[in-house]
Amino acid sequence: MEKIFGNHSVRAVFLTRAQAVRRVILLEGKKSFLNEEYITLVRTRCARIQPEILPWDKFLRASELTADDKHQGVCIFAEPRTIYTENELKSLCDARLILALDQITNPQNLGTILRNAAFFGADAVILLKNRSTDITPTVTRVAVGGAEFVKIFKVINLARSLDTLKKIGFWVYGLDERGEKTLAQTDFAEKTVFVVGAEGEGLRLRTGKFCDVLVRIPGGRPGLESLNAGVATAVALAEFFRAGPG
Repeated sequence: MEKIFGNHSVRAVFLTRAQAVRRVILLEGKKSFLNEEYITLVRTRCARIQPEILPWDKFLRASELTADDKHQGVCIFAEPRTIYTENELKSLCDARLILALDQITNPQNLGTILRNAAFFGADAVILLKNRSTDITPTVTRVAVGGAEFVKIFKVINLARSLDTLKKIGFWVYGLDERGEKTLAQTDFAEKTVFVVGAEGEGLRLRTGKFCDVLVRIPGGRPGLESLNAGVATAVALAEFFRAGPG
């Protein structure tokens, strides 16, 4: 079972895949209107389940959470979300904007990127299967629901995946401080992929070779040449949707 906790993340599951919910655990004494909201959601969207309203110690034990987790008094267990594979990339032929993440290993950054992707309306996020942080409960908590509103792909070979996307009409932009043009100076294609590099290291050389063009975010100074991956992604998405394709 997949564990999801926190108000926004849990609400998003009820909105998008309530049929996957198998267990609902609520903290006794939490603001009554919140518990009433979740009880109503369960009755209307997955009536076969009986919510469990538990005191503090039993809530933590049943949810497998700690006192430090920002659970906001609600936790659910659900059937795992659909994760797509490299073989299914061609299903994105009608997509407009995709994020491809090159070795993002920080759960906070991945959660922020998923939230940004959902907020701005990106169609999909591509992760490396073996050299990336996974979609953990912490990631979904940081994404505050964003993980439910965007397709997630896990691929073995990012370069090969970018090549596949190019073959179905996408233009690939690598976010890199060495880019000749800034985001604002770039005319984006109607079908765009943004490639975001790892924290601290940026794009790998091999990945950069599969980008059609490298673009940069203006700013920086010696010793502080770049933004973290989550912030950089937000800037790129905002610029893409401000400027529009072409």
